[in-house]
Amino acid sequence: MNKSNDNNDKKGSLIMYWLLMLTLIFLAVNIVLVVSVVRISGDFSSLKNTTTIQNEEYETEIENLQQKVALLAEHVSIENENKSIEEAKKNPVGIPVSGQATIISEPEESDITITEGNSENPDNLTASSEDTSFEDSLMNPYTLEISVSKGAKIIATGNGVVSEVKEDDIYGYLVKIDHQNGYETVYRYDEEPKIAKGDEVLKGQMIFEVTKLKGTLAYHILYENTYINPFDMIEISG
Repeated sequence: MNKSNDNNDKKGSLIMYWLLMLTLIFLAVNIVLVVSVVRISGDFSSLKNTTTIQNEEYETEIENLQQKVALLAEHVSIENENKSIEEAKKNPVGIPVSGQATIISEPEESDITITEGNSENPDNLTASSEDTSFEDSLMNPYTLEISVSKGAKIIATGNGVVSEVKEDDIYGYLVKIDHQNGYETVYRYDEEPKIAKGDEVLKGQMIFEVTKLKGTLAYHILYENTYINPFDMIEISG
C-alpha cells in the first residue's frame, strides 16, 4: 500500500515538474514574441522617423532649389534689362551740347543722298551729285548747325568708340564716333578735341569744350553708312 502511494506521489511530482517546465517554456516563448514585436515596432518607428526626416530634407532641398532658380531667373532678367539699357545708350539721341546753345541751321529733306564710299575722295566719302563737293554736301540738308557759347560742352550723344579724329577744312576739327550698332555720329568744331582715336566714350562725355565767346558746331548722323536727318534722332529723345 505504501509503495503504491509512493508511486502515485512520484507520478504526481513528475507531472507537476513537466507542467512547470511547459509553463516556463510557454512564458519564454511569449517573452521572445513580445521582445520581437517590440523590436519590430521600434524598427518600424525608427524607419518611419528616418523616412520623415528624409522627406523633410527633400522638401528643404526642393525649397532651396526653387529659391536658387528664382534668384537665377531674377539675375538673368536684370542682366537682360541691363543689356537692353546699354544697347539703348548706344543710340545717338538728343542734342550734342550741354549748356547754352541755339540751333541755327535745321536740316530739311533734300534730293541729295550722301553715303560712305571707297572713292579716291580725300575724305573717303562720296556724294550723289557730281557738281557738289563733299564739303558743300555736308552744308546741305543733313547738317545740323548749332551755335554754342562759352562754357558749353559738345558731348557724345551715345556710347561708342572714337573711329576718327582729324583736322577739318571748314570747322577746324572733325571727330567721328562709331556706336557699334549701325549708327555713327560726326562732330565738327574749331577747338581741339578732348578725346583721341580709339577712345571709348559714354553718352554725355565731353568731346569739345567751348572756351570762346561764340562758336558753331556741325553735327551729322549716319546709319549703315548713309547720312540721315539728325532731327529725327533729336525728336526720338523727346
